[in-house]
Amino acid sequence: MTAIRPYAAGSYAANRSTTQILGLKAQLDRLSTQLSTGRTAETYGGLGTGRSTSLTAHATLSALDGYDSAITAAQTRVQLVSTSLSQVSKLTTSLRTGLNTSLRNNTGAGTAAQTGRTNLDAALDALNQSAAGQYLFGGRASETEPVVSSDTILNGDATRSPKLDGLVTLVAQQKAADLGADGLGRLKLGSPAGGTSVRLSEDTGDATGESRANFGFRIAGQPTATGSAFTVTADPAHSAKAASVTGLDHAPAAGESFRLTLNLADGSQKSFDLTTRDPVPAGSTDSFGVFASPAAAAAGLNAFAAAQGGTVAGVQSAATPPLTATFGGGDYAAYDVGLSAQPAAGDSITIQLALHDGTTTIVTLTAQTSVPAGSTTSFAIGADAAATTANLKTALEAALKGAAAGPLSASSTTRASEDFFSASTVPGQQPRRVDTTTDPPTYKDAAATNTVIWYRGEAGAGDPRDTASVRAGANLDVSVGARANEVPIQKALAGFAALAVDSLADPAGGGTATRFGALSSRSYDLLGKASNEPSLDSVATDFGLASSALANAKDQNKSTRAALQSSVENVESAPIEEVAAKLLEVQNRLQASYQITSSLSKLSLVNYMS
Repeated sequence: MTAIRPYAAGSYAANRSTTQILGLKAQLDRLSTQLSTGRTAETYGGLGTGRSTSLTAHATLSALDGYDSAITAAQTRVQLVSTSLSQVSKLTTSLRTGLNTSLRNNTGAGTAAQTGRTNLDAALDALNQSAAGQYLFGGRASETEPVVSSDTILNGDATRSPKLDGLVTLVAQQKAADLGADGLGRLKLGSPAGGTSVRLSEDTGDATGESRANFGFRIAGQPTATGSAFTVTADPAHSAKAASVTGLDHAPAAGESFRLTLNLADGSQKSFDLTTRDPVPAGSTDSFGVFASPAAAAAGLNAFAAAQGGTVAGVQSAATPPLTATFGGGDYAAYDVGLSAQPAAGDSITIQLALHDGTTTIVTLTAQTSVPAGSTTSFAIGADAAATTANLKTALEAALKGAAAGPLSASSTTRASEDFFSASTVPGQQPRRVDTTTDPPTYKDAAATNTVIWYRGEAGAGDPRDTASVRAGANLDVSVGARANEVPIQKALAGFAALAVDSLADPAGGGTATRFGALSSRSYDLLGKASNEPSLDSVATDFGLASSALANAKDQNKSTRAALQSSVENVESAPIEEVAAKLLEVQNRLQASYQITSSLSKLSLVNYMS
């Protein structure tokens, strides 16, 4: 049963007075809290209309803290990467300077191998740099060291079964394939009927032209002579035609990838990693079209090579089944160098030979009345034209062997080194290996089960910088990724390794001045070849720009933080002077209310009447 309290006269005024006193007390407590904490309110609800501003600002400030933390970590990463690149660049520059001095003074053969090995060790150590437990030059694979040791690179890994071959083995096989069994650089010397001429020809045993496209010397045009005694005639039965792809075992399907090696117009080789796509983007050099038949695909390969100004030298693939190319249509060059009469002393014959690294070497033989035994620069004038021709052939054989043991052997070393360091764990991109079971030799695909793969990081086709990025702002991502197998780094490592490996792969010829000069010249080019490819400096520039972007982003975040904190201060902070004044006012009002209430509570009819 609900009881209805009696309404007493004056109760409303008493209740109202009590409510006012409690309101003043609450206001006093709130102002006291503001004075002690410096905050307008202890909850977002207490901020009133300013709560939206406060919430938004705090969210942005929290994000800025995250950005700055990421920037700090990224700046450390960028600094370490830049330091490593600077180290490799310094090693490259110092070795180039030393090689340049050695070439001018014809000295340094004894220390070149040691210097190359030392620089290789230092460069590999720099590329295995890590920060916060992550390796910096492995692309997206940051948990393991991206490069193996120099000992494994050079000598292989005997702990594996079967043993993994290293660069020493690859260079030795390349040298053997380039030099040929007789050491003439796969050239042939013969004596046509008549006894007064010498026939110089390219490898006549290569029926398809595939071996000539990759190994040994090529004769770079018709030999030239001084004096009227020499006759030089091109063999009309042979056209010196480059081989082409005459067939494929299958037409590559969409998505299938393979590596195509071309012989370019300057005689050098270049590889293209192609992926079959439909359609092929205009001007693409990493795409190959979809063809309806193997014959059409073979024609497409030849057309791609022609568009790059070259001819196909090899196809490498790890697809299932692997892409296998058949070569044909190639023809060797042959020239008859004869004597129509006895040459005069000083008459000469000059033969220009092309190597597969784009360089040439010249063999010049001069007729002399007296010639030291084993001369590679002159031949003796005999009793008659037939005897002189025999002397010419003997001297030409010695000169060709000298050129093969010098420039060609050095070329074998640098080419094998470039092939080795351009390889990765990507299927079909292992180092090329020489098939030693065939004669003439050919290249074959290398399996990762028998050859060292020096780079163990991620080796995707995209931009290496995009393999790692840092969010430096709400709409700013800075790319800071790197791979140890980037082209300029490959070139530098190949240059170091070529010097270190040459005498190991061929101890007998490694110390000759001719070999050292040819090897030093090619290593010098590898360490700083001017080309359209990016350089170490351009890679370092990428990280310089990244460092600048991170610093600018940090400054921008600092300015944004200051503005937001000022906004938060205006909303959340209580002005001390204003709060103190209000507090004093409320205290006075509350004290007055207490006093009045106290006085009223003591009033009675007796006190009033008295």
